[in-house]
Amino acid sequence: MDTKRIDAFGFSTEPRQAAQQKFWETTIAAIEANALIAQEKASLERGLLPTPALRGDDFMVASRYVPGRTHALLSGDFYDIVQTEDSTVHVILGDVSGHGAAEAALAVHLRVAWRTAVLCGKTQFEQLCILERILADERADDDTYSTVVSLVFPPGGLSVRAVSAGHPGLLLRRSGEISWVEPPAGIALGLFPGCEDWTATDIPLSPHDGVVLFTDGLFEGKTAPKTRLGEEGLLRLATRHSHLQGQDFIDALVHGAASKSASFGGLADDVAVLHLGWNAENG
Repeated sequence: MDTKRIDAFGFSTEPRQAAQQKFWETTIAAIEANALIAQEKASLERGLLPTPALRGDDFMVASRYVPGRTHALLSGDFYDIVQTEDSTVHVILGDVSGHGAAEAALAVHLRVAWRTAVLCGKTQFEQLCILERILADERADDDTYSTVVSLVFPPGGLSVRAVSAGHPGLLLRRSGEISWVEPPAGIALGLFPGCEDWTATDIPLSPHDGVVLFTDGLFEGKTAPKTRLGEEGLLRLATRHSHLQGQDFIDALVHGAASKSASFGGLADDVAVLHLGWNAENG
């Protein structure tokens, strides 16, 4: 005998139950999909932004990464820090042009290749040549390029050697003062493969100095309809927070840049920031 459930008004409850079941099935599927996206994002983040491979506490690193768009997957910003057996600290920070999964995957390739090159004893110039070759071979679009800055901190803390491939300058923190340092910027990786016009610059350091690297997303946000924060605006912002240390300092930079651009679309690009320096207490 076929029986149907009837509600108080004499209508069958089966269509309503089917709709409720469909709703919950759709909701569960959405939750599972979001959880999978979160797992993939976390895996990608580990590939782009790994834990620094330091050999002790003699070198201090603070870092901050902020996606340029709400709920966006990570894009082409990447960095890595490796301290080799002779206590030299090697640093890379780069920005692959474009946004999307292809750019993020390429950035991971470059980051892993760089660490491998460092561990194999390659020089900064050799490292950039390797990265450019990989970029040219792996990119999906011939117009894709990457800006990169490579730093080497020799033991002793008296200098840092910088090689820039089209990357913005850096901030130098010294005795409460902050200055903008612009190493000669050779051509970005992939624009003219094989050009290799990069130059090494030795920057003198004092024991308590700090070096701050960042991608251009930190200062390219709009602060007015036709005005961006720019390098001078970032330097003013940094000077305002010069009393802060390490992580607090770069957090203030990112928060300040985001606040200034909030009324004009916010940070339009990803932002990666590194605060680097020797631990003078252990020097």
